[in-house]
Amino acid sequence: MKKDMVDSFVSFCRFNLNLNDSLYAEPYNSLAICIIDCFYSLRAKYFAVTVPVVERYAKVFMNNDKFESNINCKDLIEHIDSVGGYENFAKTILNNRQKISKKFKSEICYEVAQKLLQLKINTIDDFKNYKNTKSLEEVLYSIKGVGPAGVNYLFMLAGDQNRCKPDVHIHHCIKDACGIDISDSECQYLFANAIALLDIDYPHLTVRHLDGIVWKKYQAKKKK
Repeated sequence: MKKDMVDSFVSFCRFNLNLNDSLYAEPYNSLAICIIDCFYSLRAKYFAVTVPVVERYAKVFMNNDKFESNINCKDLIEHIDSVGGYENFAKTILNNRQKISKKFKSEICYEVAQKLLQLKINTIDDFKNYKNTKSLEEVLYSIKGVGPAGVNYLFMLAGDQNRCKPDVHIHHCIKDACGIDISDSECQYLFANAIALLDIDYPHLTVRHLDGIVWKKYQAKKKK
């Protein structure tokens, strides 16, 4: 990636985004909720679709508290099994039968939870403290329907500050800033290099934070 593209993106961020926006949002404490939010956010309207799905799960299994900390991968698998499997879980609990790659999103959530448990990852802390990030990514990518947006967003929801979710809003912003679109992996590189240049004036800014600022602006533009 050329330096002038990074410079163009940084300049765009300075003059078109509110880089002082605190964007505070209470973090999830349950890896099960992170998984559901992650995969039900893909190719869906977040506030109209994803948030209600998360809240339906929390209402049934978390005493209506999506920030509860005691519901993790093992629990998610047991909850899906308890209602007869992922298809019935999608229908009766989440009231959402969306699919990715011809698979129910609930099936992807189930498989992700299974794969994580095989790595002895059950909680958010297990996920954050897993030593071999590359191996963890490879395991997630091995699941049909899981791509860069899903992998990066799951890491972000679990607390990783050094990733962005290369969704439609991110790509739209980059095209506006640089005149061209780039690959998902290049989005990560561009954001990381932008943060390195913006750090002097905005020391609080992280890749994840910049992702949120971009998402907020472009989500608002989409509503107009």
